[in-house]
Amino acid sequence: MKKNNIAPKKKTQSMINIRSILALLLILLLIGTAISPVFSETVTPNRDFSYESKLQARGLLADNDAVDEGEKAPETTPENTTDNAAQNTDDVSESTDVRAATYKDYAEFMLDYVNENYYKDVDQQKLIDGIYKGIFETLDKHSVYFTPEEYSEFNTDINGEFSGIGAVITNGENYVEVVSPIKETPAYEAGLLPGDRIATVNDADAKGWTTEKAISVIRGPAGTPVKIGILRNNSDEILYFDIVRAVITVKSVNYEMKKDNIGYIEITQFGDKTNAEFDEAIQYMIDNNVKKLVLDVRNNPGGYLDSAIHISDYFVEKGKEIVKVVYKDTTNQLYRAEKLKLDMDVVVLVNEGSASASEILSGTIQQNGTGIIVGDDTYGKGTVQNIVPLTNGGSIKLTIAEYLVPNDYHVDQNGIHPDVVVHGVTPDQRKLYSNFVPMNEKAPKYRGEISLNVYGAQQRLKFLDYEIDVDGKFGPKTEQVIKAFQASVGLRSTGVLNLETVSSLNQQAESMLRGEFDPQLNKAIELLKAK
Repeated sequence: MKKNNIAPKKKTQSMINIRSILALLLILLLIGTAISPVFSETVTPNRDFSYESKLQARGLLADNDAVDEGEKAPETTPENTTDNAAQNTDDVSESTDVRAATYKDYAEFMLDYVNENYYKDVDQQKLIDGIYKGIFETLDKHSVYFTPEEYSEFNTDINGEFSGIGAVITNGENYVEVVSPIKETPAYEAGLLPGDRIATVNDADAKGWTTEKAISVIRGPAGTPVKIGILRNNSDEILYFDIVRAVITVKSVNYEMKKDNIGYIEITQFGDKTNAEFDEAIQYMIDNNVKKLVLDVRNNPGGYLDSAIHISDYFVEKGKEIVKVVYKDTTNQLYRAEKLKLDMDVVVLVNEGSASASEILSGTIQQNGTGIIVGDDTYGKGTVQNIVPLTNGGSIKLTIAEYLVPNDYHVDQNGIHPDVVVHGVTPDQRKLYSNFVPMNEKAPKYRGEISLNVYGAQQRLKFLDYEIDVDGKFGPKTEQVIKAFQASVGLRSTGVLNLETVSSLNQQAESMLRGEFDPQLNKAIELLKAK
């Protein structure tokens, strides 16, 4: 149809341009309309636009490119709905464009369209949350929209107190996995181990659950029971644990004295109370005349930037650089040490679970040459996020900057590489542990024998980082290693594989799996003793 002397070819080209513009602006419109309802500060000008004028004002439709009055969208009747849609997709597209033009924006249109046409009932709030989350999923993995429930959990974690079982968990393949049970909590006392996969919670199948879903079900009022089904190692058999929830208070800083007056401070996260707790720990070390100190930030996911700066300040010469925060369009911020450096030799323990603020602390010490880094390569998160609470009870966490440690070293996607590499328990070692043969034979084993107990002992000794062949043959080398092991755990060094030694091997292997037998910490102490 012709109208206003516009040739069909030009009109077709015009319609194509309209659709292109609409498609290009869709993401921008989603951003604008998704955020505006949740900020109380957002103000809409008091002007009376028609829907079409509003679309033009927002850039959805160019002037003079509104829906042509001389063309009507095809009517939908019970007779032509399915067949005509299948036969003429251009008609369907034009009908959708026309209908969308009556809405304030595409987000509103999509919500209504899904509600009216999806073949199942839908939860309106889930759709809205999906829009909000989709905005941040297009950015980076550290930018996120929190629903009110997720934000509450986030605050609970950073504040360090909650009611649950006391297990740190993470997303795994098919199942949520236990990173580690927190010491002296119900999960720890029940016997949960790092690497355990949570298969069921209260007999509900947990396959495919996110950490958020698992946390919401596992946590509950103190004193109430929860039944956890675990898949351990490579076994398909589910192990069940009946655990009573308790109030879990997680101190972000733990400290103690090791032998030879070596101090030890563990930082589990950089939260609200970390600065005060660390100051207390340092004062304890000073009062006890500690000159050699281990800082442990393994499996520390990070936290507040100001806390990382506060703690780093103890271990960097006054006036030296701690960290530089690089923004997109504003002046970069450079933070320098303001206090006198502590007169202590320092070793920092790190692993693949050390991220963000942990990498600022370890990277600053490494680049300034004021300590030794021991362990495994760190995670590699070198960005800064800002938390913005919303009026709906949720929040947004947005990446706003990158940080560089001294010498302009980029931590992001690189991590901190230890000065001394000492591996902790790896996923491969956990799999190896799952294949250990049981040591059920009651009779002692001597040099020259071949048995399953000998084979099992060799497996465990190798797991504990002894140099030994695993072949089931009790030769001179095996006897020598068993003597060394017996001496290390306080047993009589006979070289005989007796029941006491078998029991101790089992305990030590499980302790290493749980993080209690610690070759990385042992290396740190060894290095400090040598100074």
